[in-house]
Amino acid sequence: MSNEPLQSVLSQDIHLLGDILGKVMRRHAGIEVFELEERIRALTKARRADEDTAIDRRLEEIVSRLNLHEAELIARSFAIYFELINLAEEQHRVSVLRERERAAHPQALTESIPTAVATLRQMGVDEFEMAQLLQRLHIELVFTAHPTQAKRRTVIAKLRRLANALTELQERNLLPAERRQLEAQITAEVTALWVTDHSRTTKPTVTDEVRTGLYYFDITLWDVLPDVYAAMAAALATHYPTLPWPERFLTFGSWIGGDRDGNPNVTADVTAETLRLHRGLAVERHRAASRQLDRSLSVSDQLAQISPALKAALAAARNRSEHVAFLQTRYPHEPYRLWSAVIKADLAESSRGDMVGRLTGQSNPPVRLRRMEDLQEPLALMDASLREGGLADLADADLARMRDQVEVFGLHAARLDIRQYSEYNTAVLDELFRKLNLLTGFGQMTGPERAAALTRLLADPLPDLSALSDLSPEADETLKLFQILQRAVDFYGSDLIGPYIVSMTHGPEDILAPLLLARWHGICLDPDDEKEGLTFAPLFETREDLRAAPDVMAALFTHLAYAPHLARVNRRQTIMIGYSDSNKDAGYLAANWELYQAQEALAAACQEHQVMMMLFHGRGGTVARGGGPTNRAILAQPPGSVNGRIRITEQGEVIDENYGHPAIARRHLEQIVHAVLLASVPPYHRPQSAPKEAWRMAMNDLTAVAYRAYRQLIYETPALLDYWQQATPINEISQMRIGSRPSRRAGKATLDSLRAIPWGFSWMQCRHVLPGWYGIGAALASFSDIPLLQEMYQEWPFFRHSLDNAQMALAKADMGIARLYAGLVEDTAVRDNIFGQIEGAFYETRRLVLLVTDQRELLDNAPTLQRTIRRRNPYVDPLNFIQVALLRRLRFLSEQDSPKAQEILHAIFLTINGIAAGLKNTG
Repeated sequence: MSNEPLQSVLSQDIHLLGDILGKVMRRHAGIEVFELEERIRALTKARRADEDTAIDRRLEEIVSRLNLHEAELIARSFAIYFELINLAEEQHRVSVLRERERAAHPQALTESIPTAVATLRQMGVDEFEMAQLLQRLHIELVFTAHPTQAKRRTVIAKLRRLANALTELQERNLLPAERRQLEAQITAEVTALWVTDHSRTTKPTVTDEVRTGLYYFDITLWDVLPDVYAAMAAALATHYPTLPWPERFLTFGSWIGGDRDGNPNVTADVTAETLRLHRGLAVERHRAASRQLDRSLSVSDQLAQISPALKAALAAARNRSEHVAFLQTRYPHEPYRLWSAVIKADLAESSRGDMVGRLTGQSNPPVRLRRMEDLQEPLALMDASLREGGLADLADADLARMRDQVEVFGLHAARLDIRQYSEYNTAVLDELFRKLNLLTGFGQMTGPERAAALTRLLADPLPDLSALSDLSPEADETLKLFQILQRAVDFYGSDLIGPYIVSMTHGPEDILAPLLLARWHGICLDPDDEKEGLTFAPLFETREDLRAAPDVMAALFTHLAYAPHLARVNRRQTIMIGYSDSNKDAGYLAANWELYQAQEALAAACQEHQVMMMLFHGRGGTVARGGGPTNRAILAQPPGSVNGRIRITEQGEVIDENYGHPAIARRHLEQIVHAVLLASVPPYHRPQSAPKEAWRMAMNDLTAVAYRAYRQLIYETPALLDYWQQATPINEISQMRIGSRPSRRAGKATLDSLRAIPWGFSWMQCRHVLPGWYGIGAALASFSDIPLLQEMYQEWPFFRHSLDNAQMALAKADMGIARLYAGLVEDTAVRDNIFGQIEGAFYETRRLVLLVTDQRELLDNAPTLQRTIRRRNPYVDPLNFIQVALLRRLRFLSEQDSPKAQEILHAIFLTINGIAAGLKNTG
């Protein structure tokens, strides 16, 4: 099937879902409201076609006359419409992928694992070089609970059922009655969406967020990951048949339940419960797999040979459980069924064990399966016996899949990272040092002074922490956390805990602080001790910190206390770089160049000190937070900075977009592996691997101008703060019950204390999309050598990726809509001045980006994305008009806590959800 028929199917799906929504709306909102919605929709479509400001005034007039109930119903209709359109587009993408693979289309395997491995072979990468790359290869994707997922899990589940129904419509050869039944089911689900509250009535707890994250492991990742591993094995067998395939090259981590930076709701007990939930999911999925083995491996020892090792293991496990004893009498000659039952019994024991009690020191239940290898060994025993008996086909079926799942997910599903703010740790240690009579004034010292004090204390005997009393809640929580981490590592192994990340790392002292706490709790011991411990990762976020990062790491690598720790972890170091805060600090273009240069310098520092670096990219969904196509972002990294190892955050709404559907999840994962493999090719196999010196000089000039333009508007224009607070729904976003984490760190409410996520979220809602493009126009306008810029765009992946992402931000921005929001600013002079600057910069940026990229319209080089944005814009616009009208009504009220204000706020939340779904971006 060509792309045109598939586009026709997409159009049919959109019309089907739109017609069903219209029927539901007429039934539950009334004909009058439906006709009003259609009238608004027609006007917004005409607005896009004619660009007539009179239409804007007409729309404002109609929307301003809506009563609150009508506004809420119309906003609900557009919000649900976008959810349905997203499903139809997702289904279209899946159909395209299936069709390409089925037809063996030349583009079928682009950006896939087979393509990457074949390309490496064609580039001349030999077996020795490939073996080295595979030995290093480790990709870890890390889920975070950053508050950008505006949808409730209840709504997500309904949308998944609708997606399944769309799949059935396309893939099953339905009889007329079956089709009618399926359409009735779709109608029922759309009706349920209509009468379901899309905004949460209470803030989610941290454990709610943990369960939401694990939901994607359960419904998608558990079954998709083995397919990705199989793709790697098949590709290597074809192109590098002598090489074994890597055992754990793609894994997952999570911050949810471990990220306590600025979130007082993430307590030590919550972290213990999170570890229990992770283990609970893994154990239950492995139990289900063992039940399948129990049923499928009905091999008789009268008809096939059984290994002596398996016989001996069965004899030893004869009295393991009542179920095993029962099966021994019922199936006395089916050893694999019995051995599967033994594994299932051990898993059942593990699920009953009180993990939280053990971690908090309240109980000590017996558990046979503690670590991943405890489950791998009995499965390997069964695999070896089957192969020795000539039953490799059986070993390669359900058993191989379960072994892959154990290899990838272990008994913990995903590693749980721990994150804390550097100043928090400093304050806690200041208190502990005083109470232990070790030191006074630690919090008032300079960074080097704190580093010197920590160096001395790391060499001193361990203090008696049991004597501490009357601690602050922060100090008490910190000690409880490290006690839990110590028990977790001691009993379950270090596989279930990821790195301890220190956000806003400024110097070596910020990493030495948690190293000392870990040493005090026996987690990090001498290098000749075999016990494993924590690892530590600095997070460099601001422009200044990114520039200092290489020197900070070099100081740590040679530090008297940190160097032995580094040796214990085989000289492997995770270093995290933050896209969100660097963008808020320096602006889009300057931040991207600072990140690029920091990665180059960090790679050089690690190479000089013979350290194997894994860069951890803290990317978000929007362009301002490092968003955009992940595979292209990886390929745009500096040569030598990937080297087979990378960590990337998957945040908020991006998680559902990438992992909500199995086919899309597999495609996304293969694209990432493809990019990492190609980005890790030795430089002598790649043409033009490093940027030309002229390009670097141009970037230095461009980013200097972009930085000044951004800082002048955002940080040096006093009225900007008032403009932003009035022209965006930031105050309303801060009241949404999206996530458990506050929108600001504790302390005075300033632009600096505001988190980068609501900063980007608010500018996206009002269609300024400022953090994704501001400063670029001034930079390009200052540069006279346009042919050089065009050469950079054509030949330098970093520059091309930066401008292409800016194109996407510009395409989602709309100055006509932005002007409506500017109208909410009370001071006319402030409004005219700041919006005038933004509007002028927008049109200049668009003109110059088109000139450098040699295009007539934005995203001409990405027609699918261009078409998607154009299709959505007429339906996003009404939500913006309604949101502005509701914001004006809300802010007119004198009592913001009144029932009337809360009703308006609820309707605003609905528009926020709808705009986020329409733009497919939040923060």
